[in-house]
Amino acid sequence: MTIFKKFKMEKAEKPPNGIGDHIRLVSEILLFLFFINTFLMQSFVIPSGSMQNNLLIGDHLLVEKISYSQSIGPIDAHIFPQNNIKRGMIITFKSPVEPDKEYVKRVIGLPGERIRIEENIVYINDSPLTEGYVHFLESSPGQFHGETMSEYEIPAQSYFCMGDNRWNSYDSRFWGPVHRDLIIGRPWLIYWSYQSDRNDYQSTNLFDKIKSIGVTILNFHSKTRWDRTIRFLY
Repeated sequence: MTIFKKFKMEKAEKPPNGIGDHIRLVSEILLFLFFINTFLMQSFVIPSGSMQNNLLIGDHLLVEKISYSQSIGPIDAHIFPQNNIKRGMIITFKSPVEPDKEYVKRVIGLPGERIRIEENIVYINDSPLTEGYVHFLESSPGQFHGETMSEYEIPAQSYFCMGDNRWNSYDSRFWGPVHRDLIIGRPWLIYWSYQSDRNDYQSTNLFDKIKSIGVTILNFHSKTRWDRTIRFLY
């Protein structure tokens, strides 16, 4: 018997794929997705209007984590170069006052800088900041037009972050700067944008979540913002 014939016989005798093979395949996929979500990427949905009109409620983002991670060692840094956080960047981070919550805001002030606000104008080290991304679309309770904030020096390893919709953003003006250790990464892609409102992301009830999923499926085509889907942020 030739080697070729022996190989054909062994291949023919192999049983067809069963449920065990499918379970193993699903497990491998889930493990791969867990690795991606834990170390490389993270998905995030915009739940409020604090970043309008640059990011809208219902924008689903992919956040790149690895080049902003604090757990990268000197050897890994050669493979995954670290990026410096710069003014004007949009970042995701854990809330300094509610660690179970995550926010998307824009970096306005850098470590060691002096920042103040007079009549909605931000001053960095006494120089007015040009902010073409800022909008004043709506006012939330407790906020007011013509905002003023006394001068504040940003601590080391910390960043002053604010929403682009200045009259409707819960940010560093309320709970202070964001320490470097709380920063998750930088959003780089809107992979899907779905027309929705703030209430769609406020419910924690299981029934409401299942209902919301059903409504989303039914309205997927009509409410998807196709012009914003697969849009790179930088």
